[in-house]
Amino acid sequence: MDLARFFVFIFCVLIIYLPKVDGRRRRCPEGTWNEGKIVQHIMSNYTKLLPDAEDSVRVNIEMHVQDIGSLNEITSDFEIDILFSQLWHDPQLSFLNHSQCIGNITMEPRFLNSIWTPNTCLVNSKRAVVHSSPTDNIMFILYDNGTVWINHRLSVKAPCELTEGGFRLFPFDTRRCTLLIESYSHNSEEVSLHWMEEAITFVKEIQLPDFDMVKFDTFKVNMFYPNGYWDQLQAEFTFKRRYGFYILQAYVPTYLTIIVSWVSFCMEPKALPARTTVGVSSLLALTFQFGNILKNLPRVSYVKAMDVWMLGCISFVFGTMVELAVVCYITRCKSTKGDKPLSPIPHISGGSNRFRSETFANGSCRNERTNLLCNERHMPASRKTTKDGSNSIKDNSSPSPPPQGGNGGVYEMGTFISQQPLTFEQINGHQPQLPAYMKPKRRKIRFSIAPESIDKMSIVCFPLAFTLFNLTYWWWYLSQTFEQIDGPGIKPH
Repeated sequence: MDLARFFVFIFCVLIIYLPKVDGRRRRCPEGTWNEGKIVQHIMSNYTKLLPDAEDSVRVNIEMHVQDIGSLNEITSDFEIDILFSQLWHDPQLSFLNHSQCIGNITMEPRFLNSIWTPNTCLVNSKRAVVHSSPTDNIMFILYDNGTVWINHRLSVKAPCELTEGGFRLFPFDTRRCTLLIESYSHNSEEVSLHWMEEAITFVKEIQLPDFDMVKFDTFKVNMFYPNGYWDQLQAEFTFKRRYGFYILQAYVPTYLTIIVSWVSFCMEPKALPARTTVGVSSLLALTFQFGNILKNLPRVSYVKAMDVWMLGCISFVFGTMVELAVVCYITRCKSTKGDKPLSPIPHISGGSNRFRSETFANGSCRNERTNLLCNERHMPASRKTTKDGSNSIKDNSSPSPPPQGGNGGVYEMGTFISQQPLTFEQINGHQPQLPAYMKPKRRKIRFSIAPESIDKMSIVCFPLAFTLFNLTYWWWYLSQTFEQIDGPGIKPH
């Protein structure tokens, strides 16, 4: 208990007797050196050489991120505004022996050209500019022990590389942007670069229109060059694309277009103009949407996730056009599927010899009076005209064997349109030239399925196939983007 009271007493004494800290500059007593005289004395005796040290000069680096611009997919780079700080120790700049009341001196940026610097640079930057508003935004502070602190406000354009898979996952892809920091003049034996304990901080929350920053990392590697090994510090920012824009501008319109293309299944099969208009309009709409999205992307030679989606939707619309063609073809065939009825065979009338031949579908004939089937073995009799003008048939021939060159066809007997007798070739076994109505009809293709049944089947199969395509597509691509990303949190400093 006594020990606790003792600590409380000491704490109260320190609060009472310690000097109060205010924002006013502390003035040194008369007779001591002021800042101008100290700087003049240091610069007059300074030699711009590598500082003396037992080992390489240690340079500590940190970055305060002010803002990050939008990423450009065409040029594969990003813009970032940073406060770039460097600290190192130079014994030649110490002024401990000249003043006990001045702890640090804020120097003019022009003095940087008069002292030694590690000459660090962003080796992979495409462009780096020091802000000047209105003068160059450079801070140079010199501490009494010879520590130098330099801070530059920079606007940097640096490259962004694609993660594994590249644009194959677009619009679910991830970008990785890196800043590489090296000493341009000194290798690791002379200058060693190190990240501070809190290497990267953010002045405010970073918000991009197309991407979300999911993590950042810092690394240190030792790079080999012809002149030796160089220390390299890496600041890596990982961005994940926001695909909400593409959901509204690409995926939702394609869903609606696909559903509109299915409306043709509910139309009458004979409504060919209306169904064709719906299919062609849907196909053109998808093609226009596809081209409008791809015009803002690099021309890569591999298939992207967006390509798979658009080509799949175009295939479904093309499938509706193929289904329409099948339905129209079956409808046309059904409208002409019935055979035309055979015309009655002319009969011979006159006297008591009046008889009629009946023609069957297989090309045979049967005499009404004798009820005998006429075939190829009975050669037709010649026709002659009687005196009273009536036609009669006289059978002057006996049955003869079938001709060798015949095709086994069946002919009518005694019923001819021509008034002339058979020719010699017909008598010797050649098939006579029969009238069109007596020739056997060719069997036409008959469809047992109705066009309406195909539409009913399509209105079920197409949505099921499209649903299966959606499940496979979203599962495959989203499973590759929803991976666990480890890294420090991103919060404003």
